[in-house]
Amino acid sequence: MALKVLKLRQQQTIKRTALQKLRDKAAQLQTREVELEQAIQEAATEEDLQAVEQAVSELDTQTQENTAAIEALEQEIADLQQQLDEAEAEQDPQPEGEARGRNNINQERNVIHMPNTRMTWREMFAQRREALRADPAVKAFAQRLRAMRGQNRSVTGADLGIPPAYLPILRLAIEESSKLYRHVTVTALHGQARQNIAGEIPEGIWFEMDGALNELEINFTQLEMDGYGVGGYIAIPNPVLEDDDDLQLAETVVDYMARSIGKAFDKACVYGTGSRTMVGWVTRLAASSKPAWWGGKQGDFTDLHTSNILKLNLAEKSGAEFFRPLIAALAVAKPDYAAKSPVWVMNRKTHLDLMSQALAFDASAALVAGVNNTFPVVGGEIVELEFMSDYEITGGFVDMMRVVERAGTSLDSSDKTLFIENQTVFRAIARYDGKPAYGEAAVLINYHNTEPATAKTFGRDAANTEIGTLIVTTAAGAASGKTAVTVAGATSGAKLVCKVAGTPIGVKNGEKLGDDWAEVTSGGEVKAATGNYITVAELDGDGRAAKVGAGTVTAKA
Repeated sequence: MALKVLKLRQQQTIKRTALQKLRDKAAQLQTREVELEQAIQEAATEEDLQAVEQAVSELDTQTQENTAAIEALEQEIADLQQQLDEAEAEQDPQPEGEARGRNNINQERNVIHMPNTRMTWREMFAQRREALRADPAVKAFAQRLRAMRGQNRSVTGADLGIPPAYLPILRLAIEESSKLYRHVTVTALHGQARQNIAGEIPEGIWFEMDGALNELEINFTQLEMDGYGVGGYIAIPNPVLEDDDDLQLAETVVDYMARSIGKAFDKACVYGTGSRTMVGWVTRLAASSKPAWWGGKQGDFTDLHTSNILKLNLAEKSGAEFFRPLIAALAVAKPDYAAKSPVWVMNRKTHLDLMSQALAFDASAALVAGVNNTFPVVGGEIVELEFMSDYEITGGFVDMMRVVERAGTSLDSSDKTLFIENQTVFRAIARYDGKPAYGEAAVLINYHNTEPATAKTFGRDAANTEIGTLIVTTAAGAASGKTAVTVAGATSGAKLVCKVAGTPIGVKNGEKLGDDWAEVTSGGEVKAATGNYITVAELDGDGRAAKVGAGTVTAKA
């Protein structure tokens, strides 16, 4: 029997080695996918495009075969583990009570030793560390990053050239940084910007053994997808840029990029407006008539803004009186097309309030829900996102949220390097689009008798819009050497700042102005000399320039 155990263990080792090779191949195929995405964009002729399409087809076949091989090996390893457990139990028989204990130990061992079907991005990074260290593209990437330190010029993603070896790692890092990525349905999109979505699945029809088959009608709709950029500024401490370890620098960049993009991804899945962003499921629920982003082949529009957006008055309720109407409201989300369990999104304050309600209702059930991070009584995973309003819950069967990922992840340096002391600022960009395939699968609830928030503020796209205009005029002030400034076109309540110079000062939309800009109010007086120019800027809520104007100074002699 000991020989059998040894044989099974050796078979496991061999198969795990083979499995690792298949996973390495999967990573290589991912890299090849990125290269082909770039090749499609660079195709100059129809012949070039056909050649790339042929390569894409071959890659898809290889990917499918490799995935199937991985799944088969994982199953074989699992079967071997079961045989090994049985052989070890026979080798060392136990009394019934002890046998049960041993089985539990074996089960735990299975959990520990079964191969992970998915590694973390840091594990992937560590696994490929030596290969990355030897990659000339990685070395060049680190050199270009360090060269950006202290620059005041924009650098394109093409100039920087993120190594293809990093892109699978970056994708995985974004997935881990986002709390919703693994719950929604994400597809890499090639070519045609549409996703076919199966409509209502009909019920199969019973018949006599020798009878004829009935036709089952399945209606397909199409979600039209674009590819919007998402990104943000990331700050790399200069000591990291100066470090001799290229891989430490690269790992830091991947981490910062992923977290920045992950935050934006989650917010867009819920509240995306469809204007240069994904369409979030709450936005879909709030639409009372067919919106502009509803595709021509998306099927019939249904108004869900009264049926799936609900206001409950449970602030003074507890126990069954609290949970019964809440459960009924959550049940509005229909699972018709769901392939996964429900997911409920809320902020931490709401989550803890629910847990306190559950503790008062059923302490043991609440403890189980807390340990498993599931919704008390109802079930389903809870995802905490702080952009949610207090006492509001949204979600349901969120795998109905279809997201496409396009090629084009990039990184460039900011032209504003002095935002943060001793740090150089970079910008991370990825390209996604998405829409809910089935709005009825989601619900939005406020249980404190407040109208649920159906929209959230997204970051202002200053880089791709013109700065607003202020009209600035001056007149002689009341005191010598002072000019009275009048500003027209400013937003009510917005902060205004000014600076005097010999010529009007150019200000970019979204620019962070320095401390040498003084606060001013329309009608206020500023010390300035006649013949100079006073430039006035309006700041947004983040303290960045939103509007600007300039006028010649007329001061009192």
